[in-house]
Amino acid sequence: MTKGLLLLPFLVALAACGTKESGSDQGDLRSDMPLRTAKYYMDNKDDLAATDAICNNWKASQRPPLSWPAVVVNNCNNVDTAKTLLQNEAEREKLRKEAGI
Repeated sequence: MTKGLLLLPFLVALAACGTKESGSDQGDLRSDMPLRTAKYYMDNKDDLAATDAICNNWKASQRPPLSWPAVVVNNCNNVDTAKTLLQNEAEREKLRKEAGI
């Protein structure tokens, strides 16, 4: 009987740790995506926009990036790379038009 009373506060504290509130920030966080390259995102701008929205949700969650699934980290890095390359390409094309080339 004494052992049961000593364990009771421990069990109550342990049960409180597993509440649904602790995982509530995971509602919008998706990681169910295939790994894609930056070239894929450059060629498929619809997927680029969709994955960019997922990445923005992960960034807004304020979870440390080291806790993100690897597929999310890699895809978000590839999305950022593709966006930069597309922007550079557009600026280069604009400069060529202005130069008459």
